Amino acid sequence: MYNVMIVDDEPVIRFGLKASVEWAEEGLHYLGDYPNGEEALKAAEGRLVDLLITDIKMPVMDGITLMKKMLQRFPNLKVILVSSYTDFDYVREGLKLGAVDYVLKPTLEPEEFVKLIQKTVEMIKKERLVEEKLQLANQTTFLSERKKLEQAIKKVILEDSNLNELHQKFGWLQEPFLMLTMSLNHVDKLEEQHGFLFKTMLLEDVQNYFYKNIDEGICFPVNENQMLFLLYTSLDPYAVIEKLKKEIELETNSSFTVGFEVIRDLSFVKQGFKRSGSARERRFFNPGASIFRYEPFPEGKLPLLDTASLHQILLPYDKQSLTDFLSRRFQEWESVVISPVDIKNDACEIIRYLFIKQLNADELMEKYEQLKKIETLDELKKTLLLQIREYSELIQHNQQLPLGENVIMKKALDFIHGHYTEELTLQLVSGHVHISRNYFSVLFKRLVGQNFIDYVMDLRIRKAKELLENTSLKVYEVAEQSGFKDVKYFSKLFKKLMGSSPIDFRTKNQSP
Repeated sequence: MYNVMIVDDEPVIRFGLKASVEWAEEGLHYLGDYPNGEEALKAAEGRLVDLLITDIKMPVMDGITLMKKMLQRFPNLKVILVSSYTDFDYVREGLKLGAVDYVLKPTLEPEEFVKLIQKTVEMIKKERLVEEKLQLANQTTFLSERKKLEQAIKKVILEDSNLNELHQKFGWLQEPFLMLTMSLNHVDKLEEQHGFLFKTMLLEDVQNYFYKNIDEGICFPVNENQMLFLLYTSLDPYAVIEKLKKEIELETNSSFTVGFEVIRDLSFVKQGFKRSGSARERRFFNPGASIFRYEPFPEGKLPLLDTASLHQILLPYDKQSLTDFLSRRFQEWESVVISPVDIKNDACEIIRYLFIKQLNADELMEKYEQLKKIETLDELKKTLLLQIREYSELIQHNQQLPLGENVIMKKALDFIHGHYTEELTLQLVSGHVHISRNYFSVLFKRLVGQNFIDYVMDLRIRKAKELLENTSLKVYEVAEQSGFKDVKYFSKLFKKLMGSSPIDFRTKNQSP
């Protein structure tokens, strides 16, 4: 069994989380629950902790600090963050540090929490299995050294560990090094088509390919969309990166952007990580390129947002004035050298000033998240205009939905359940119920508690289980009849969610 502890300063939340799960049935030993990070750290002394469920904002020691300290003790620790709507900056920091996921206190549902626990336990099992296989195989000392270096680099760049371990154990490595940050392109489309887990599986494929085919260097995921590479090469960096990128894109049938920096020795590994990430962000302004070397980023400053003009545009609503205002702001985005993060934050501020009285908190946060995921400046401008056009039309015409939200959602769910084994998109279903795609996405998540594509994937997996248990169809036929066009993706997703391959699942569960 794996050990789990809960940390939250609110007794009601601690009790609710504890009571939501039959811990022993999920393969977990419940160590206890604690009101702050300091008490949790003391309780963890002399114990192995596999899963930490922690609030973010707490007295004495907050959840992010606790997470960092616990990861220093338990590098394989899995963390689930508990947050409120106002904690998203901290949530993002936690996810960058390696948290599995987060749950929101105001919308916490026991069923969804149990699913998250089950998913996390499966991740722990899989990692333990991989570690055991690596230990048993141990084919060469070199492979073992690469994995050690990977863990040491992770500690330095993600946990602020001391550089001494790198110098002591890996000072023999040839220099200089290439530090690469490689990120997935078109993440929103991937999520919309295949669900959240698809990105994780893609990055696993990248790592597996790298260690199987590249003799020197390391690579590992640093978040859900990005991989970090450390390579030695005496060749032209662009030629090396172009070759590696092309091979990975061919292997995964996906596209990537690479930022890189050359570092003299391991002392600069953390600096190289930051700079390669900064270089990768330049795609925001140069969508036609895909490989970027680090260059210092001149820091400019946007003029303050003219909120008075925005209010005048709304009272009454003036479409032409708003268009003129945005055109001027877009020119300022392009003329002042600032980071993509600053521009995206400015776009979020525009949405907030325009629609804070028209949108509830869920809808506003959804718009923020959509804008912050955008990968290029042109795409950001188009998306901002689209968001404004959709909601400004509602304001201008004072439109009301012809049917209540629950009636609309019932009609949508009926359509989904009748067509989930066919090609089914967010656009298709939103068109069926006659509301905009973006509004339907927000409405679906609010009323159903799950993203549209993840809901569809759950239906397809349940259908696949039914077919595996009750028919003798081949795996590719099960995939087709469950709505999956790619049998390889189906098999990987099924194993990730169910803990066994389709064939093994059938063997265990099919009636004699």
